[in-house]
Amino acid sequence: MAEKKLTKKDLVSLFIRSNAVQSAFSFERQQAMGFEYAMIPVINKLYDSEEERINGYKRHLNYFNSHPWTCGIIFGIVASMEERRANGEDVDEANIQAIKTGLMGPLAGIGDSFFWGALRPIVAGICASLALEGYSIAPLLFVVVMNVIHFGLHYWEVMKGYEMAEGFLDTMDNSSINIWMEAATILGLFVVGGLSATWLNVTTKLTYTVGESTTAIQKALDGIMPKLLSLLSVLAVYYLLRKGKKTTTVMLILVVVGFVLGYFNII
Repeated sequence: MAEKKLTKKDLVSLFIRSNAVQSAFSFERQQAMGFEYAMIPVINKLYDSEEERINGYKRHLNYFNSHPWTCGIIFGIVASMEERRANGEDVDEANIQAIKTGLMGPLAGIGDSFFWGALRPIVAGICASLALEGYSIAPLLFVVVMNVIHFGLHYWEVMKGYEMAEGFLDTMDNSSINIWMEAATILGLFVVGGLSATWLNVTTKLTYTVGESTTAIQKALDGIMPKLLSLLSVLAVYYLLRKGKKTTTVMLILVVVGFVLGYFNII
């Protein structure tokens, strides 16, 4: 059987379609549909049977969420892994998912801090200064500079990811894959914990009185553990999801509970 090989044209198609990674969000799987859309031509090129193609489609509908400017390298690596799998090499679905899971978090952090936190404000500040000086081209300059960096970097990432994947994967045996998966899980827990503590602020307005002294329950809870109610809220949502409740159902429960507790001035 002839070796199956992705061409430069296939990788360019992957690059173009991967720019739609944020085109179809879902609460449950985030950018999964965008990732799937980019991989469809790759799957169709590498696999001949309908069953193999359907399995490939399902494989890339798993949860995925990363920064749209830095995730190109994941597309390149995954395309190479699919190519190796189609040629009969020992690359199973767990390996592919582990790579996606292990890389999407760190790359998202890099993208958020560098592009959103540094590059965009700097370019916007320079262009705003030019606009104040009377240069009408300043808004267009901002759009051009940001998109040249975006598309140029993303193209390089896809090509480089595909190119470096062979050496990268050759150094990873099954034990390394397991380490990656465990590290990704730990990192994910740290991120969820950090986001919960930073963005979620559940407090209570309840007080209790002993004699002439009134104490706020929230102050007492903060003395035990700051953000305790926020943590309990996250754990409650996690419990419901683990019990098989749909995301929309959990969101509806949160709205109802929040409305009732707010109405009675509890939170």
